[in-house]
Amino acid sequence: MNDKLNKKVIINLEELLKNDAPYLVEDGKVNLKKLQGLLEGKTTEKEDDRFYFNWAGKDKVFQAIQAPAYSTLVPDKNKSIGWEKTKNLMIVGENLETLKLLLKPYFGKVKVIYIDPPYNTGKDFIYKDNFTSPLKDYLERTGQKDENGSRLTTNAETSGRYHSDWLNFMYPRLFMARNLLKNDGVIFISIDDNEVHHLRMIMDEIFGEQQHLGTFVWRRRIGSSLSQTWVSSDHEYVLAYTKSEEEIYVRGEDRDMAKYNIPDGKGRFYASMPLTVGMNRSMRPNQWYGLKHPVTGTEYWPPQNRVWAYYPPTMEEKIKADKIIWPEDFPDKSLTSPRLKSYPEDAKRDKKPLSTWINEKGVKQLPNEDKFSLVSAKNEEGTRILNQLVGESEFVYPKPPSLITGLIEQFSKEEDIILDFFAGSGTTAQAVFDINKKDDGQRKFILVQLAETIDEKSEAYKKGYKNIADICIERLRKVSENNHNDLQYKVFELRPSNFNLKQEFELEENKELTELKSDYLKELGLYVDQPILSSAQPINIVYEIILKNGFSLNSKIQNLALGSNKFSRVMDDENKLEIHICLDSKVEDVSVEEIRTPKYKDMTFAFYDNALTDSQKINLNTFVKLQVI
Repeated sequence: MNDKLNKKVIINLEELLKNDAPYLVEDGKVNLKKLQGLLEGKTTEKEDDRFYFNWAGKDKVFQAIQAPAYSTLVPDKNKSIGWEKTKNLMIVGENLETLKLLLKPYFGKVKVIYIDPPYNTGKDFIYKDNFTSPLKDYLERTGQKDENGSRLTTNAETSGRYHSDWLNFMYPRLFMARNLLKNDGVIFISIDDNEVHHLRMIMDEIFGEQQHLGTFVWRRRIGSSLSQTWVSSDHEYVLAYTKSEEEIYVRGEDRDMAKYNIPDGKGRFYASMPLTVGMNRSMRPNQWYGLKHPVTGTEYWPPQNRVWAYYPPTMEEKIKADKIIWPEDFPDKSLTSPRLKSYPEDAKRDKKPLSTWINEKGVKQLPNEDKFSLVSAKNEEGTRILNQLVGESEFVYPKPPSLITGLIEQFSKEEDIILDFFAGSGTTAQAVFDINKKDDGQRKFILVQLAETIDEKSEAYKKGYKNIADICIERLRKVSENNHNDLQYKVFELRPSNFNLKQEFELEENKELTELKSDYLKELGLYVDQPILSSAQPINIVYEIILKNGFSLNSKIQNLALGSNKFSRVMDDENKLEIHICLDSKVEDVSVEEIRTPKYKDMTFAFYDNALTDSQKINLNTFVKLQVI
């Protein structure tokens, strides 16, 4: 039986549940009621005997996640550079709808996600997702107007659901993002004090508390800013989470080999390292003891507020292995307490672990071994670089490329995919390009940015930028222009589906039942007899079909003729997929016969349903994988 092409992108949550789902785990146990509610399209958070995080509207979050995507991605070759060669993607459109479209072709393929979402400062643009009519919702927000034609406003602090609106906005997007990550992938989220505590809680729920890699703190500006509390907030945060407990790749920092410069008299060199750790002896009594020289018997004790680094049995092993530097044996007699001999091979790895990094001059190690934090890399750098490229813009303190470069460089390899679905001015794309130049890598970026309109009175608008996405694309173009067109990218735009889809049958008041039935049948006939909008372009239809089938947006499209009909042969090397698409209104028998040859055995072909006769469908269905539109 021939398959009917699914014209909607629907998230199969049952399939997702085959993988780990930490958002269903509470206090180490699976919340069966929550799982049941999830499968029924609703959530239940009523249990008083367990910890849970709740807010106004959370019960509808999963309805927003499950709502089908009715849109498609349309290529814009005029705004692209190097279409045939590049695998970089710039998508103009609303990010939740876009993430749903990307889920099938890019599920589990993204190595690093970096986003700089709205901080919820009372000035950010936050909108409520309309899961009952996502297409209408998208069209409204693209124009930044509500259903009454009024301009959308920011999420003011006076709103009764100030924090809830932000949480409802972020949760479904982060849920989708997790599914796009590879098992060893990492997500980084920039945030400030307004919502960092709430962001930690929803990230713990979606990713799992154990997947919290670290919270980085970085200084975003020099100088102070007077506030009512007399506390200057000159810092921001970057929350980092991993997809799973699988070991992640971290480039780390090269160890300083220069310190291994003390000869041991046996042809090798060692470094002098502390033999004590900072700890009160009442906390580690077993590490507070007298250490005796094996020959002289001289006894040494740890300094105040420190203890020996090893328990007595381990210390005895170090002594027998000649790993202790004794003061009386050291050549210049400068030591007052024993120290440890450390050889290069004693290190667990050839790289130092990261803790604090990113200052004005690059990577820097500071004494904090448990958590990550970022310092410096100030926002003034981001503003200066963006102004150099596109002139004055709408962006207030865009992120500095060095901040994002440091993150991507540490956690990605040369072939990885980097995603930013709050792309803003396009800093992430420039960061990926800079890293690839540095290490000759082939990292690919995927950017998503809403065509958020710009104030008509602004300088950016006067310079010809109509929306934020325009600024992002212009930045990419300028970076490419300044680098001999080496930065290449494909531009796609989120638009309504090319298919004649009716999301819901609208019941008008004061209509009789027979009239309503007539209207419904008319709509149904339009859906069946005219599956494609009359304004749809063939190339756009092809891209929508392959998206629905899980093909990469970097798939190769070749035009060819089979028999008397024209076909688009689409090959996706990344996902190992291939399909032949015919958009002719009638398929000739000679074409069917040519397809029914060994060359095309078991391959996938797509046609309009009404372009094939019943006998043609039977003939094709026994030989190839047949899809009808």
